[in-house]
Amino acid sequence: MANETKYINLSDDTNVSVSTKLYVDKYNKGELAKSVDLRVTELIKPLPDVNLNLVPKPIYDAEVQLNEDLQNEIEILNITIDDLNSELAIKTADSASLVLENDALRLKEAKSDNNIQSIQTTVVDLRSNLTTSLTKAINEATEKTALEAENGGLTAQKNALIKQIDTLNNLLAQANASLAVAQQQLSAKAQAVAAGGLATGELATIVFDGGDPTKKKVDGKDFAMDYNGGPFGVKDKFSSAGDPFKNIWSSYFDIVAGPKDIMVTVEPLSGYKQIPWESTALPITLKANETKRFNTINPNPAWVRGNPGNDGGSFWRSSRPSMTDWKFTIKIKDIDANGKTESKDFSIRTYKY
Repeated sequence: MANETKYINLSDDTNVSVSTKLYVDKYNKGELAKSVDLRVTELIKPLPDVNLNLVPKPIYDAEVQLNEDLQNEIEILNITIDDLNSELAIKTADSASLVLENDALRLKEAKSDNNIQSIQTTVVDLRSNLTTSLTKAINEATEKTALEAENGGLTAQKNALIKQIDTLNNLLAQANASLAVAQQQLSAKAQAVAAGGLATGELATIVFDGGDPTKKKVDGKDFAMDYNGGPFGVKDKFSSAGDPFKNIWSSYFDIVAGPKDIMVTVEPLSGYKQIPWESTALPITLKANETKRFNTINPNPAWVRGNPGNDGGSFWRSSRPSMTDWKFTIKIKDIDANGKTESKDFSIRTYKY
């Protein structure tokens, strides 16, 4: 009877059990002795030893997949941190550009300069804190031993960085707003100075239509004007005086408030008790950047009544005007309780016919 053969595939799972029957042929010993000697080699390999410490393949595959997923998420977080660093660098460059462009304004306005310096200091502190946070995040990420713990730490650091960047953006927006306000506050004053105005200091600028009177004095006078006559006169009006005072006449002057609300007073220092030109209830309050015009064409009725002048003559002498050399001051006061006061004094000669 021939042997029944069963082949065992060693490449399959070693946990599979195999069962079969083995048969031994019956040989004729006489015939066997006559046969040729044969050398038989066993072709079937021995069964491998069973390793009972192996991890089951489904569990191993799941752990490998989890490790790959966590690694991918870490790479995404690292890319996000690089993007945030780039955005921070752009905003830092923008902030530096704004500071450079507004250097001239900060030099002219001390208050705005202090505010901007304070904001810049805050921005520098935030940059330092942000750098510290980034360093801390990198160190903590390096020290993590478990992938799950490392992922949680990076997520927390990412959220913290996003919040800090939002805070930095808000501060930069506040800085830009403060700079815009400073520019707006300085614009009216800068325009007034460019128009030939005379600054009282930090609070206001006085603009005469005839230009800065301190640069074209005649006989020590800033102004000269005729009332009710003269070589260029009109009845019941102010006009420019004759030579050599013709060119030191202004028909009006404007007071331009600076970056703060102010209180304005115009009053004589000597020669008259009333201001000759336009009648205005004083003092007056001006808002920041507001302008008030004092018209020197229309006379103040109280001044006309209180200063009759010399309009008559006699047989022996001709009529001639009264001449008064007097001074007036323009006072500017910060409306704050402890605010400063600034003033400018002017000398003037008035002829009254």
